[in-house]
Amino acid sequence: MKKILIISAATAAMFGASIAQADMTAGLLDNWEDRSYAQAKLGFVDLGTSDDGMALTATAGLEAPSIHESLSFEVDVMKTLTDGESTYPSAFGSTKVEASAFGVGAYAVSTYKELPIEGLEPYFRLGLAYTSVDVSASNNLVSASGEASEFGIAYGAGLKYDLGAHVDALENVGVLVDFTSTEVDSMSLGVDYRF
Repeated sequence: MKKILIISAATAAMFGASIAQADMTAGLLDNWEDRSYAQAKLGFVDLGTSDDGMALTATAGLEAPSIHESLSFEVDVMKTLTDGESTYPSAFGSTKVEASAFGVGAYAVSTYKELPIEGLEPYFRLGLAYTSVDVSASNNLVSASGEASEFGIAYGAGLKYDLGAHVDALENVGVLVDFTSTEVDSMSLGVDYRF
C-alpha cells in the first residue's frame, strides 16, 4: 500500500509539473506580437587595436511576463562596419593591423521598472554568444591574416528610456545606451521599437 501511495504521489507531481510547463509555454507564446520589440544599435567595438571599430547590432526581443514581469529574451547580430586599426613603425616601413568582428548572441534580460523617473529602465543581459574576429597585418614586404572564433558567456547592461512616457506620438519608441561584453566589448547607442 505504501509503494502505491508513493507512486501515485510521484505520478501526480510529474503530471502537475508537465501541465504547469505547458501553461508557461502557452503563456509565453500568447499575444507574442504585443510583447515583441526590435532594436538597432550603433557603437564602438574594442578589437584590441588603437582605433576601435564601429559596429551595427540588430536585436529582436520578446517580453515574458508569464515567467516574470521583468524578464525578456533577446537574440542579436553584430557586425563591424569599419575595422579597428593600429599602425606600428618598423625598419621595413609601418605595419598596419586591421581587425573586424561578427557575432550572434542569445540573452535573458532582466529590466528594473520601478525607478522614480518615468520611462527610464536599467537592464542587465546574460547569455551565450558566438564571436568571430578577422585580423590582417601588412607592411611593404609581407602580409598575413587570421581568424579566431569563440563561443562563450556574454553579458551586458544598459539604460532604456521610453520616449512615449512623455510624447504620445512616440508611444512605441525608446532610446538606449548599451554595454555588451562577449569576446569583444562594445558600447553603443540605439533605438528601441515596441510592436
